[in-house]
Amino acid sequence: MNIGYMMYVIILFGLSGLILLLTDVKKYKQAAQKKEQKVSLILGWISISIGIGLTLFNWIYQNFVW
Repeated sequence: MNIGYMMYVIILFGLSGLILLLTDVKKYKQAAQKKEQKVSLILGWISISIGIGLTLFNWIYQNFVW
């Protein structure tokens, strides 16, 4: 039996990116902080991209390697 934590990591990356995009970006836009808004936007999308990349990697590993 294999205990894996990959799905938890994927969910954390996806949710953290989504929360960044939904909360921080709006807050910085209302406060007219353009640099902070841009950084939050970039970090949110990077986090979501890492989650998607890990999902693909996990799927490939589970179906073709293991």
